[in-house]
Amino acid sequence: MKGFLKLFIGLCLIFILTGCIGEDYDVGVPTAHIYFEGLSSDFQLTEANISWKTASEEVEKTKKDIITYASSLDEIKVFPGQKVKLDFRENPKNGGDIWTDPKITVALLKDGERTELALDDFREFQFPTDKGNYVLEVEFMSSAGKAQYLGNILIQ
Repeated sequence: MKGFLKLFIGLCLIFILTGCIGEDYDVGVPTAHIYFEGLSSDFQLTEANISWKTASEEVEKTKKDIITYASSLDEIKVFPGQKVKLDFRENPKNGGDIWTDPKITVALLKDGERTELALDDFREFQFPTDKGNYVLEVEFMSSAGKAQYLGNILIQ
């Protein structure tokens, strides 16, 4: 009886481990969100140029004129020097949220100039103190590809 119990437990463990090994960790394009200090709500940035390929999904999306495209989006009003947290979430349409060591860049575009913003370890960055309209560009690069997100920013 003890031998049968050990065999049964051993088989159960093998089936459990086999299920973990066979699990699909294929991830889709994430969604990008920004959070403002003191507010509980967030703003989802809009996808622009995407080149993403995994075993279960391939996404190619191109926006030629990102400035015009971003200017057509709803304005996100911020204060000069305001601190913001950047977050990426699983896209409910394609699933997955495992991104191994992504490279993330944040920049503001205005009048043909690109200003890189420093991103700390907590994915926080700070808007400049110069007022005006800007295009916020966030780039997310991982082993699956590259995704670009845009926001129409008004620093007031």
